[in-house]
Amino acid sequence: MKQQVKQSAALAVMLLFGLCLGVALKYGYTKLTYHPHVITQDTSAHYEGTDKPVILYTTQWCQYCKQVKSYFKQHNINYLSRDIESDDQRIETLFDSLQRADIPQIIIGNKVITGTNLSVVEKTLREQSFL
Repeated sequence: MKQQVKQSAALAVMLLFGLCLGVALKYGYTKLTYHPHVITQDTSAHYEGTDKPVILYTTQWCQYCKQVKSYFKQHNINYLSRDIESDDQRIETLFDSLQRADIPQIIIGNKVITGTNLSVVEKTLREQSFL
């Protein structure tokens, strides 16, 4: 009986250790792969040939991109939408220069915003006096 209790306790400790290790690995992976929502960089190449104050890199099928477009329409934000799947080499080159694969990518001034965190978009629009 004592041997069985010891084996059960050892198994429980191993399972707990495995669970803790798994949580720690997930936390570490998340920290290593986290990308900030807003990056400041030179975006002048993205504005060549347009007078629009905001640029949106998007696809036709992206639901998050549609949310951003809806937000822009609702707030009368003048923006240029660039479909990264349009087979336009210039758009592909510009998108690749952002060095991020996520969509949407929103450029407001010298800020690049990844994703659909609309509070970050709104804050950045206000900073640039577009809202």
